Formats: sequence, C-alpha cells, structure tokens
Amino acid sequence: MRFNSEKIAVVLGRSVDALGSLIFLKMLAIAVTKDNVGTYLLASSFLAVLLTMTFSAWDQGLLRNLSDYRDRAELSARYSAMLLGYLAIGFVLALIIYFGVIGLGIFSSLQLVWVPLLLWFVSDGLKNLNQTVASGLRSRQLITFASAIDYGCRISFLAWFDMYQMADASTVIYLLVLSGLAATMVYLVAHRGMLTYFSWPNFRGTLLESLVFSWPMIIWGLFAWIQNMSNRWILSHFTNLGVVAEYGVLVSIASFPVTALLGIVVTYIVPILYEQENLRVGASRAIVLRAALAMLPVCAVLILIAIFWHRDIILLFSGPEYIAHSAMLPIVVAAVSFNAACSVLIYSVLAQRQVSSLLFANILPGVICLILGYYLIQLYGFEGAIWTLGLTQILGGVLFVLTYLFKKPVQTVA
Repeated sequence: MRFNSEKIAVVLGRSVDALGSLIFLKMLAIAVTKDNVGTYLLASSFLAVLLTMTFSAWDQGLLRNLSDYRDRAELSARYSAMLLGYLAIGFVLALIIYFGVIGLGIFSSLQLVWVPLLLWFVSDGLKNLNQTVASGLRSRQLITFASAIDYGCRISFLAWFDMYQMADASTVIYLLVLSGLAATMVYLVAHRGMLTYFSWPNFRGTLLESLVFSWPMIIWGLFAWIQNMSNRWILSHFTNLGVVAEYGVLVSIASFPVTALLGIVVTYIVPILYEQENLRVGASRAIVLRAALAMLPVCAVLILIAIFWHRDIILLFSGPEYIAHSAMLPIVVAAVSFNAACSVLIYSVLAQRQVSSLLFANILPGVICLILGYYLIQLYGFEGAIWTLGLTQILGGVLFVLTYLFKKPVQTVA
C-alpha cells in the first residue's frame, strides 16, 4: 500500500492517541491509588454509556450526512446549530442525571465524582462533535494537533497534581475536562470560518436526520457497552475497586495497540467509504475487505509480542502492583484483535445506511456477556471476567463477518 500525505497524517494522529493514552495510563498507575484508579475506571465506563446513548450516536449520523451538507453549502449552518445544541443538551442532561442519581441514591461508588464526571460528559460531547466534523472534512493534520494538545494537557496536569500529591479520581476527571476543552478550542479556532448564528430549524433538522441514520446505534451501543464495560461493575459488586483497577488496566493495555490500528484504518477509510458509496452502490465492500485483511498480519505480531513479553509490557505501562494477572494479556489481545479486524467489515453496511441490520450482531454478545459474566465472575473473579470478555469478543467478530457476507448492497436514497 502506497503511503501519501493523508495516510501519513492519519497514522501520525492515531499514534499520538495511542502514545498519549499509554503515557497517561502509566502516570495514572503511579500517581493514583488502585482504589482511585478503580473509581476512575467505573466513572469512565459510565461516561461511555452516556455518550453512546446520545452524542456519539448523533455524531455518526452527522458524519454520514456531512458530505451532503457540504455539497449543498449547508455545513456552516448545520455545524453551528449542533455546536450550541450539544452544549445546551449536555448541561440539561447533566442536571437531570445529577439530581436523579442523588435522589435515588444509586451508583454510590461514584458519589465523590459526579460533578466532574458530568462536566466531562459535556466537554467530551463538544470535543467529539468537532472531531467528527474535522474527520468528515478529512482535516487530518488538525485532528493530530488537537489530539496532541489534549494528551499534552492531560499528562502535564496529572504531573502537576502528582507533584503536590493531589491526584485522586476526582482531580483526574477534572483534568480530563480541561484537556477536552483545550482540544475543543483548537477545533473552534480552525473552524471559526464556519461559525454562524444558531438556528433552531437547522438544529432540529440535523438532529432528526442524524437519528434516522443512527437510532440503531443507540440500541446496539448499549449492548456493546455491556459487552465491553459491564465486567467492571460486576467485579466491583463481587470483589473490590482494586480488582476493578487491575482488570481495567490490563484490558486497556491490551486494547491500546489494537484500538490505534483500528483507528488508523477507520479514520482513513470511513469518509472515503461514504463518498464512494454515494457514487456507486456496493463500492465500499471491496475497500473494507482489503482493510480487514491488511490488519491481520499486524494483529498476529501483537499477539506474539503479548505471549512472550506480557509481564514486561504490564510493568512498562503500569506498575508492579498490576502484574499478578499479566499471563492473561495474550488472551485479551487475541480476542480484541479478532473482533477489531472483523468490525472493519461492518463499515460497508454503515455506508449503505443499513444500520439496523447490525443490531443482532451487537445485541447478542452483550446479552451473553452480561449473563456469562455474572456467573463466571461470581465463581472465578478476575479470570472469569477475562474469559467472558474473550469469548464475547470472538462471538461478536464472527457475527460481524456473517453480517458482511449475507447483507448484500441495495440501492438506497440519501
């Protein structure tokens, strides 16, 4: 595959994400106690489900329609409307959630981090919206620069908090709010030429058009969250926050290189898929197949590295208190790699706007993960969580392949 400047920018951007995440995780493991890391990981999983049910799904619809808005010279008005709309919706939902959980007395493990967590929700919603627009415009260098600012602020702030021994779960989340706002400011400066007045009809129309495309993502996103995050909460129920921290750190380390690889592939091909599919129905299928096959040799190398150097890898990117279960690292790397390579295939289905056809492939692994995880974690603790994750990741990958094979392209109306 020949590398052009755009591909190099994508690789560089995802490398910044991966390297920044690993450095941040290493500093987090050193500066924060295991119980605080466990609280942070539960908070991040709660954030993930909030974003999945709202902004992240809407962003996917916006990305799918962005080229149409650009062609119709509507992008500036649509972007400005969504920007202010996201801000308003974010704060309203944050207030509802805050008073709801306080009133009901639920999620007691997060009681000390609710305020920074909900601010994080608003901050990440704005940042991801701007990143979505930049991705649709194929502004690769901008995304790389904004990510560098984001991770640079995270690492700098955490180092400062650690210097004064102020680092705990709450302060970590506050610094993520600030780093997200810093990245958002970078995007706003770059997108200043598109800023215009807020228009309620534009916001309502854009949101409804996004929901028409992305409503199945809200459903399957919930079950994908169950598959990927529910083990943390089941572990917190049957064990303690320290075990949650060990599990979260190991899975994060295993996922970082795979996520970076998947991010490179997806970030590069998705705007191209949507453009090509608009020109010729079915054009995206061959593209995603080549991309998935190209990932396999790299994934094989990652698995071999995890097999031979699992203990050293965990020690390098966290700390000695996290190496007790390092032998489980190759299992997670293999399962996550298989799922990631297979998941590339579903982007042709997304490009075809046949999003609802992916519901079963995402719902079934989530349901099985919840049932199997509750049983295995209750019996085997940490190891039960790893086996649950591995089995459901493989099942999800198989279902992605079957969906790709049996869902044939059809003519759709944009």
